[in-house]
Amino acid sequence: MAIHTIGEICYINAHSIKKGEYPKRILYLDTANLVEGRVCKMQEMNFTDAPSRAQRRIKNNTILYSSVRPNLKHFGIMTNMPSNVIVSTGFITFDVIDNSRFSPHYIYYLLTQQNIINYLQGIAQNGVSAYPSINPSDIANLKFNFPSLSEQEHIASVLSNIDRKIALNRQINDNFAHMRSFCNW
Repeated sequence: MAIHTIGEICYINAHSIKKGEYPKRILYLDTANLVEGRVCKMQEMNFTDAPSRAQRRIKNNTILYSSVRPNLKHFGIMTNMPSNVIVSTGFITFDVIDNSRFSPHYIYYLLTQQNIINYLQGIAQNGVSAYPSINPSDIANLKFNFPSLSEQEHIASVLSNIDRKIALNRQINDNFAHMRSFCNW
């Protein structure tokens, strides 16, 4: 195992829209529309109509983490997204530098542990801004032990399977609640 900071192994806020490279149509993701890894909705619009904070590009396996109120859990890992997805500058983005040594999904699970969320929320509440927020350096400076890539991938796979089961149970419960509204049970 080796100890690394997130800033050593990830590019942070690395991909922004450059002048002259404005896409015509975008799918915009704001912080309120990403909760615990679930995208609630994306807004399709012309880039010229997008809010000024629509500035960050993402790649496959980009980790998004809201810089405001970490306890609200506005975070996720973006997989298989269309190339025209643009996210709010309210997100801090993390892209793994070396995928042959570090698993983006493992890093995502490290950053979304409840004790890390609580730690970041404590930093946010002690900040000087008008609302509880964190800086990219607050996450970049976090240190973790990293096992081998195969162990990282195994751990991330187990946790991902649990997340899928939770999502399926949530969907079943939602469907059941919807069916109950039509019955006199």
